[in-house]
Amino acid sequence: MRLGFGRAPAAAADAATVPGLSPLGSFAGATWDAKFKAALSYAGAQTFRPVILLPNANIELSGGPYPFLDGLRLSGPPGGSEREFSGRGPQTIVTVKGKPLFALPTGGVRSMSMRGIQFRASGAVDWMVRETDFAGGPIMSDANFLDVGWVGFRSVMHARHLRVTIDRAYINNGTDVQLKLGGSDNYYFTAGQSFMSGSLPPTAAAYVHFTSMSRTRVGPLYITPQYATAFRIERGYGGLSFEGTIIDCTGRDKNTACQGSAIDVHSGEGHVFSNLWFFNCTTNPAATGRAGEKGQVRVRAEAKEIAFMGCQWSGGTKQRVLTPAGTPAIYCDAGATGVRVHAPLAPNGGEKRLQQAAAGAIRCDDPGWTIVTAR
Repeated sequence: MRLGFGRAPAAAADAATVPGLSPLGSFAGATWDAKFKAALSYAGAQTFRPVILLPNANIELSGGPYPFLDGLRLSGPPGGSEREFSGRGPQTIVTVKGKPLFALPTGGVRSMSMRGIQFRASGAVDWMVRETDFAGGPIMSDANFLDVGWVGFRSVMHARHLRVTIDRAYINNGTDVQLKLGGSDNYYFTAGQSFMSGSLPPTAAAYVHFTSMSRTRVGPLYITPQYATAFRIERGYGGLSFEGTIIDCTGRDKNTACQGSAIDVHSGEGHVFSNLWFFNCTTNPAATGRAGEKGQVRVRAEAKEIAFMGCQWSGGTKQRVLTPAGTPAIYCDAGATGVRVHAPLAPNGGEKRLQQAAAGAIRCDDPGWTIVTAR
């Protein structure tokens, strides 16, 4: 049937002839790994990289790690917004088995895009080979990860980033530090509809570990940090800011909620936290194995010039609270300086308490909040 004066609607099989699209199923190979390897090789040989289009199907890949490719484009069928739900509607599911799926080349990579794909781990596997050199290692730059799910991985990304965006993502069932990131000029979870949880041990550094991260925005990620700390922040010289991030352990018990501080500001300066929500954190600090884990936020000795604006530390008037009475919203170790708290809120009967190990570390503009000086 023709519509108006246009051509007949394209059949699904015509996708193989759409310029710029290279369906994975069109490549030769008896296995998905063979097809994926052929698709990457073909894309790498093109001046203008095509989009490798993955089907609505269960795809198993165990032949990694495949080096990231400059200009790599991976996508599920248009319109997909993948989460963790493997059995609800058509899904583009890539199950990674045995070895990491990707690795950063020694010279770094740039201009990548992944969209509408659900990656799932089979066993204790990292999504990409973990980078360990955050001072001089390779850099991933100008990359977008949109509408992507990562489920069950030991880790998702440990890498240096420059101008990287992760948005509308679902990261769940992880077992170790999911994101360890350094760099600058990045945007993470700023569009909303991003979620993260897992089963990290309380001794893990955090679900998200920023190291030497500056000039970067973190948006309204909804994170349920079971057992482990939500964010650990090390170094950085300014411009790392959080806006509207929700750190919520509703429905957990004392042993499954966030055991230590929700945020551990280990060091660095110029970190800003605006309109954050905290609930059921610091329920059993001894479980972390870290001394001094006393507040729902911990600011350590090497941190300075830190601001909290309009953040909420909720109590238990209308829901079951597990945070022990007397736990301060923020605790500053001796040596921390320039911690500013503006318009803090304690809804649902939350405690209006801040604590510092040495006088003068914290300034608060709400006289209704108590600043206690005690180690």
